[in-house]
Amino acid sequence: MSKIKSFAGLVITFGIAFGCDLWVESLRRNLTLNSDISAFLWQAGIANLLLAIALLLLTWYVLFWVKRSKLVSAIFLLFGLVITFVSALEISFASTLPPLGVVEFLTPNSHVLYAAAFVAILGLAGFFLPRRTSHEKITSPTTST
Repeated sequence: MSKIKSFAGLVITFGIAFGCDLWVESLRRNLTLNSDISAFLWQAGIANLLLAIALLLLTWYVLFWVKRSKLVSAIFLLFGLVITFVSALEISFASTLPPLGVVEFLTPNSHVLYAAAFVAILGLAGFFLPRRTSHEKITSPTTST
């Protein structure tokens, strides 16, 4: 069940990142109409905070709350790396691959790409951090007399 929750958290985090990208892009378009830079900067900052909250909650759950799984770590690592480099791969191998159409959506300044890079590192950390059996094993030491 914890694996399913980890993957659900991954999907939700990328949904938040994509939503932040759409929101900021909408703010950019509106900025050309009304030129209120203050509102743009405040709302773009809130979008960044929302993504940071989602990534920290995902990290806390995957690395510190549930028993770590090599499957979860591997999928996080592979998924993060693929999303991070899919635009570069599409451009580099344009003559041999069918067009994927993701270049328009995954700009280098995209929240989705930042989340993907973070998820790749989260997957890598899952392999190298010491394993714990579960969150219930964290107890304070007691002295017995």
